[in-house]
Amino acid sequence: MRLCAIGLRGIPDVMGGIETHCEHLYPRLARLDDTLEIVVIGRSGYARPGMFGNVRVVTVWAPHRKALETLIHTPLAILYARLFVHPDVIHLHGVGPGFFAPLARLLGFRIVGTHHAADYDGLKWGRFGRSFLKTGEWMMAKFADDVICVSSVIETNLAQRHPREKERFVTIRNGAPPLLASGQPEEELLGSLGLSSNSYILCVGRLDPSKGFQDVVQAFRIAQPKGLKLVIVGGSLGSDDYAAKLKESASDAIIFTGARSSDQVRTLYRNAALFIHPSYHEGFAIVVLEALAADIPILLSDIPPHLEVELDGVCYYPKGDIQALAAILTAGEYARLRCSRRAEILEENDWDSVARRHRDILARPVRGRRAAGVQAPAA
Repeated sequence: MRLCAIGLRGIPDVMGGIETHCEHLYPRLARLDDTLEIVVIGRSGYARPGMFGNVRVVTVWAPHRKALETLIHTPLAILYARLFVHPDVIHLHGVGPGFFAPLARLLGFRIVGTHHAADYDGLKWGRFGRSFLKTGEWMMAKFADDVICVSSVIETNLAQRHPREKERFVTIRNGAPPLLASGQPEEELLGSLGLSSNSYILCVGRLDPSKGFQDVVQAFRIAQPKGLKLVIVGGSLGSDDYAAKLKESASDAIIFTGARSSDQVRTLYRNAALFIHPSYHEGFAIVVLEALAADIPILLSDIPPHLEVELDGVCYYPKGDIQALAAILTAGEYARLRCSRRAEILEENDWDSVARRHRDILARPVRGRRAAGVQAPAA
């Protein structure tokens, strides 16, 4: 069987939750079944053609503009797959690429879709973007043979909107990667950023309004926790105006590192005094599991996907409540924010078991489709 993954920018070491998901999933999936050939179609300018372990990576042109990347690259990638890759299965990642599920079905592919997040709820999208993403979710739900949801919250909401298709929806959460030793001496990286172990609070993710990093910056300025800096790791990926505004807050105590390799991010996790993820909108945040693997104190906004991780109650604060966040930073004693259920959560969310569940879905016989009579979604 040949599987072609479409919807991600590329692997390895390409910033983004979907990209991290695919980087961990596909090599494991290929190792489970030596008859399975996996080809990732990435976007030019992000991915590097070649082999990533036992996964082949190719690139197809994509414009580097937020509003056009998915809209143009996805149909080109599907057509490229038909002409040159000849896969048995197209694996579409995200509700934006899901818009083109009918095209993949028209070309004769079996389709597996992964719903990573209700992206239309993101703060950066205008009316057209939200409409496109909502329609993409509808197309994925109607035309994919199987839809994998990365959280129970996503599956429940999707089933409520598409009850006739709910037997094809399944939750397979993201996994927690093993925290491998860094290839770079830790003192060298920390020293280059003016840091030392346990001397900083860490945030990791895209510089995007939905991630809520502006809340942490404001809370940090209010609290001014003694002896600590704030380190924010990540790039903008299309939210350039927001990122530029956020970076105006940079100072000796507030450091923006830009995007970093996974190796460097692991070092920053391991040495942080506290990890904060203040997000307003998530699917099932891989960065939370990465911080949990590093065994450091964690503080999360209380959005449903974060609550689904089931950390100790003390590890949550009300989403968007800057004063509550500042109070926690002022109080210190971050050790109490280290999760008591760490080992259990990491065991429940393991990439090897995630890969096995994906293999089981691919091994299932293709079920009958009810394409006839499908009506377009309401505007």
